[in-house]
Amino acid sequence: MSQELRFGLVISADGTAAIRTLDDLDRGLDNVDDASRRADRSTSSLRQRVDSLGGTLAGVAKEAVLLGGVVGTLAGALSLNSLVSTQRQFDVLNSQLITATGGTKQAAAAFDELTKFASTTPYALEQAVQGFVQLKNLGLDPSMRSMQSYGNFAAAMGKDLNQMIEAVADASTFEFERLKEFGIKASQQGDQVSFTFQGVTTTVAKNSKEIQEYLLAIGENKFGDAMANRAATLDGAISNLRDNFEA
Repeated sequence: MSQELRFGLVISADGTAAIRTLDDLDRGLDNVDDASRRADRSTSSLRQRVDSLGGTLAGVAKEAVLLGGVVGTLAGALSLNSLVSTQRQFDVLNSQLITATGGTKQAAAAFDELTKFASTTPYALEQAVQGFVQLKNLGLDPSMRSMQSYGNFAAAMGKDLNQMIEAVADASTFEFERLKEFGIKASQQGDQVSFTFQGVTTTVAKNSKEIQEYLLAIGENKFGDAMANRAATLDGAISNLRDNFEA
């Protein structure tokens, strides 16, 4: 049986011509088609992977945006809560001052003075207001002179302002036990009281005014810069920073 051969002219890459059967040419073209289809499949697969990666990145970006929104909301809530808490504290302090001074105008003036006091001393505003109110309610002198003197005395002894004011309040009613915490001993003789501090004894009339004057003098004459010195420490700096921030 005879076999039909088909021949064709093929130009090689180097430009030379060669005679090949047409069947060889068909097989070569089939191989080219197969390679092209594989390339298409690879391209399609790559495109699918890119699309999938793009979707994943978009999802991550969306989650990041949502997370950022949540974080921002929480930060805003915390900031708002801080502002509300600060305002509530100011309202309580203002209410105390109104009660102690007898009016909103007087309370506003006292609050202004106490804010300045707290911003330049190691004592917080809340403590300053409480000390002022305590002096006022007990009928003692609540002036800034008293606040400065008692503040210096307390700072020199490493005590809180209110501890000093409580000791003064007790002493004004002839209860002298708390003064021992500040190094002051007292003895009563009739209508006089003798105080001994740092080895020096001073005798005054047994009445609230004289006793207060004696204690004021110690804070002014012996410890006039005690608050300034304490305010220069880290503890005082933190207290001042908090007061200035809240103001």
